[in-house]
Amino acid sequence: MMNITRVSLSRRRLLQASIAPLALGAGSAFAQASPQPRGEIKLGQTMPYSGPLSALSAIGKVQARYFRMVNDGGGINGRSVTLLSLDDAYNPAKAVEQTRNLVEREGVIAMFASMGTAQNVAVQKYLNGKKIPQLFVYAGSDRFADPKNFPWTLPGLPTFSTEASVYADHVDKTKPTAKVAVLYQNDDFGKEYLAAFRKRLQEIGSKVQVVAAAGYEVTAPTIDSQIISLAASGADVFMDITSPKFTIQAIRKVSDMPWKPLHIIPITSNFIATVLRVAGLDKSVGLVSATPSKSAGDPEWADDAAYREWLAFMKKYYPEGDTTEQLNLVGYSMGFLMTEVLRRCGDDLGAERILKEATSLRNVALPALVPGITVNTSPTDYRIVQQLRLQRFDGARWVPLA
Repeated sequence: MMNITRVSLSRRRLLQASIAPLALGAGSAFAQASPQPRGEIKLGQTMPYSGPLSALSAIGKVQARYFRMVNDGGGINGRSVTLLSLDDAYNPAKAVEQTRNLVEREGVIAMFASMGTAQNVAVQKYLNGKKIPQLFVYAGSDRFADPKNFPWTLPGLPTFSTEASVYADHVDKTKPTAKVAVLYQNDDFGKEYLAAFRKRLQEIGSKVQVVAAAGYEVTAPTIDSQIISLAASGADVFMDITSPKFTIQAIRKVSDMPWKPLHIIPITSNFIATVLRVAGLDKSVGLVSATPSKSAGDPEWADDAAYREWLAFMKKYYPEGDTTEQLNLVGYSMGFLMTEVLRRCGDDLGAERILKEATSLRNVALPALVPGITVNTSPTDYRIVQQLRLQRFDGARWVPLA
């Protein structure tokens, strides 16, 4: 078993993993024969294997094992998959450098599930200019679902406007005269998310007001001063648009204060194992978030066939991996989606064919998605998931809101 933690230009590690030629709805591929692969499919990816947000690199680590499983099962249409996953330290400039290396030196046929809004924005024009598919990026910016201006880019998460609208509608319904304080990451992620939240409130004619907003830098050691300032606003709703490290800090700080707002956290930070447990499960009671996905480690899914197949995969290919880590479940599911797109391409692995298949998905069920939520794309609508389930944390698990 490869133990991969980071990859650099000078000492690159090939991240490979797999599951046999995988058809949606098919049973476990573990028992299938492994015919000799007849070629190679080379995918590229950048991840923050180092730096302040290195915990997010769990996506890349589990996908390495996923494509190893695919290869052990014979690859995709008889071809082996090589995932080249390079460290960008969550730095947009480094993401540009690594992406250019993957395209121009390594000859990848597509970029897959690269992490971060600013990082993917930094390479989007370059990849679209080169007509390299930039698929299922791990970021929710609406600019990744813009076929008119960026036809070669698709998001891997619900867009910010989709998620922010769900929270705006919920606040308007449950607290129609609420005052909202917002903490946001001072980059493309935070700014666009805040703008989407405000826009939705305006669209529905809500009386809810954003009365305070404070930004922070990803290199900041703490956000305590911003939390104190936001609490002084008198807001009764706290929109916490942060990445995991800072979500943990925010949960702890708010819990220790007399301020008791409705605390909303984003999909990218609602992980029990690596966020809520670290912050303190007792301090996380009452948090509200949304999700399209099953929750890793939640007994709700104990008898779910797709969830059990994921557990079997983890046991065989990633035994040291945490089965309560949400990124391990989501990363596996994204690998499933990429596999399905490539499987549909048959022997034509040209960029045009890959894009055609990625933008013509209909009612595709993924292992991580809550039953009833499916992937749908079209040449004019790249938003892969448009349904979300609201949930509240009860101290042990996320409980769906009616």
